Amino acid sequence: MNQKLLKLQLIGCGLASLTLAAEWTYGNLAWNELLKALEPPVPAEFQSEELPELPERQRSLENFAEIVDRPVFIEGRRPIADATTADAAAGPDLGQIDDWALIGIYNKDRNPIALFSKRNEAKKFQKLNESQSISGWTLKQILADRVVLTQAGQEKAVALRKPRPQTKPPVPGRPPVPPRPAQPPAAMQPPPKPNEPSPPVENVENINDN
Repeated sequence: MNQKLLKLQLIGCGLASLTLAAEWTYGNLAWNELLKALEPPVPAEFQSEELPELPERQRSLENFAEIVDRPVFIEGRRPIADATTADAAAGPDLGQIDDWALIGIYNKDRNPIALFSKRNEAKKFQKLNESQSISGWTLKQILADRVVLTQAGQEKAVALRKPRPQTKPPVPGRPPVPPRPAQPPAAMQPPPKPNEPSPPVENVENINDN
């Protein structure tokens, strides 16, 4: 009896395994058919076109050198002479160091350069490397926001001048609107009078009798 029951159990397990295998196979086939149906049909003669290659614009170092030699914040972008040339042209009297303002710091060929502007003279500039001199002061160090100058054992730090905030000019043809004057409080209104009682209405019968 036990052997027959065991055989029936084995047969049932085998049938269940075959059923699961058939369902799994059918599921895979249905999934593949669904993927094929979702893919757009590609014609046999279709050939993808290659994208055209755009020529890469070559930028030479000369363009960058011109930008450095002709700063954009200088009117007319005229080239600025080096410190040695400027000193020879200006003569021995260059004024005090306070007469110069530090207006720019940049790099050229991996060397920091400080750009100075003469105060009260809009078109006089001077660019210096480290160890060069201006008004008797030697440029010791160029930092990101300031420079350090030395003279006779003394050190002086000159900060980079910040640009002035630009104010928007007024729109032409539109005069400024003057502020409204403060309005005085409204006058106190007298309280409304109470409703006066209306005269009594005479009886209609009395009127007819008269």
